[in-house]
Amino acid sequence: MFHEIKLEFKKNIYVPYIFIEIIGIIILCLSATGETDMNGKQISIFSLIFQELPANTDLLKSALSLWQAGIGGWLVVFAPMLLSMGYILLISEERRNGQIRFHILRSGNWKYCISKLCSGALAGGIVFLIGYALFGLLMLVRFPSIRTFSAEEQEILLMGSSISVVIIKKLIGAFLYGMFGSVFGIGVAIAFRDKYMLVCLPFMINYIYQQILTKMATDAMAAEAYERLTWIETFQPENIMNISLGWNWFLSVILMLAIYAVLSVIFYRCVKRGDWGV
Repeated sequence: MFHEIKLEFKKNIYVPYIFIEIIGIIILCLSATGETDMNGKQISIFSLIFQELPANTDLLKSALSLWQAGIGGWLVVFAPMLLSMGYILLISEERRNGQIRFHILRSGNWKYCISKLCSGALAGGIVFLIGYALFGLLMLVRFPSIRTFSAEEQEILLMGSSISVVIIKKLIGAFLYGMFGSVFGIGVAIAFRDKYMLVCLPFMINYIYQQILTKMATDAMAAEAYERLTWIETFQPENIMNISLGWNWFLSVILMLAIYAVLSVIFYRCVKRGDWGV
């Protein structure tokens, strides 16, 4: 099983695709809001890069703060499309040239399905981890390190943890978020064949999903139903990045694993029924 996953993973990290995906993630992080001025105008992180920083820089313009701010905006909308792009194009090519029959005959239905899903999830996690880490390095090069601020100001961002612990938790969270964000593309690839539709559908499904959650969260805030708001946050893929080891975070992890478990059963049934041309 591990050998099959390794082989599928190597195919999913095909250089041209992974390069486009990583660059896309960095661009989306840069498009997030880095500052809101006195007039309420939102300024992107990309715009802040070209602004001259004052001598007494605000803590919110530290590298760590802006690195964390990168998770938001258009990233949560377009990330699923980017994370699964290589996976979708690979499956489309295998369907076109008839390689799927050969792979299934060699490894069996279950091994093929599990290796495909696991490799797709791992590839999505690795791609987002690399993209988010490179974005963090860019922030560190351009903006002041949190170490340049006073201990009191550092405590606001670190919340009792060391800088290294905060960074490691964010990187682990980025990997998990990449895995979670990939479920849209992987799920769509199981049911559809047209590669152009496969590239667009993850974005459309995720957009509708995000809009529903946003509407529910807005209604919960208006009703001051904060407990309901906490439950809604559990279903937001970006919540899995906030590694708190609380029940809310664990539920996000369980939700992701449950979705992959359901997809594996659906995938197996589709292959066994012959929907994949086998």
